[in-house]
Amino acid sequence: MSGVYEAVMRWIQLPWFYWFARWVFMVYAKVLFGLRRLDHERVPREGGLVLAVNHIGSLDPPVIGVTVPREISFMAKKELFENRWAALLMRGLHAFPVDRQGSDVSAVKEALRRLRHDRAIGVFIQGTRNEGDAAALDGAAYLAWRAGVPLQPAAIWREGRGYRVRFGEPFGVPGRGREAIRAATTMTMQRINELLPSHTRLPAPDRDQGASAPPPPGS
Repeated sequence: MSGVYEAVMRWIQLPWFYWFARWVFMVYAKVLFGLRRLDHERVPREGGLVLAVNHIGSLDPPVIGVTVPREISFMAKKELFENRWAALLMRGLHAFPVDRQGSDVSAVKEALRRLRHDRAIGVFIQGTRNEGDAAALDGAAYLAWRAGVPLQPAAIWREGRGYRVRFGEPFGVPGRGREAIRAATTMTMQRINELLPSHTRLPAPDRDQGASAPPPPGS
């Protein structure tokens, strides 16, 4: 069995696997869910980028992933990597684990490493999927500020069975420190709300509980 596992691991690490899996899911999503993407021309085609998006369901990462016109990596809860076969698939799709129970410094460092290598990172601004009642957190703004890359709002929602994804304009995180990060989070949330239909909009961030990701040691 270990030989099969190693063979599959080599197979999914090939450059074409990501794009093949993306194409398969794109066809699936368009046929079954009538997926539509809006304003995707706003997404920068190169350079580091943090995509901040609301979170409504378990299919959000692949739905958003196939609408972004470039490769993108999502942070995924570490529980999805506990099964080694599931972990293979997740890594083949460029996802990496994060511990949602606390400040996962290793996940932050991995995200920053990818951003500094001109990769795009997807972050769910509320931390976990919900029906819109969770306030926005500061992780996406922190990563964009720390790596010096644009922060781009995006919105996902459903119209009946159909999925819709719309992209806003990317912007830089001005200023320094916690207040600048919190201000960028508020701006991102406001811009996501402008992209969403009125009945699905996010609540205002709780500034007493909003948490910016901790800087990696030595940074």
